[in-house]
Amino acid sequence: MTRVRTLQVGAFSVLTLVACSSPERDAAAFAVDPEAAVRTVAECEAGARRSDCEAAREGLAEARRQERMDAYAQTFGEP
Repeated sequence: MTRVRTLQVGAFSVLTLVACSSPERDAAAFAVDPEAAVRTVAECEAGARRSDCEAAREGLAEARRQERMDAYAQTFGEP
């Protein structure tokens, strides 16, 4: 294979991987989707190298905080 062809194949491979990977989410996105946050945190704790591990942890913490606040509000009738 020529050098140019090798570079084209390599560039195509990289672009394919980038296009197929899931978009990075922030903590707010994980907070509204706690199931995804739980899955992502589990993957991170199992050793997966993801750029959104910390955002997933923060989002999961926020979702759990909101659940506690909702339970408190229902119990004591406060907003």
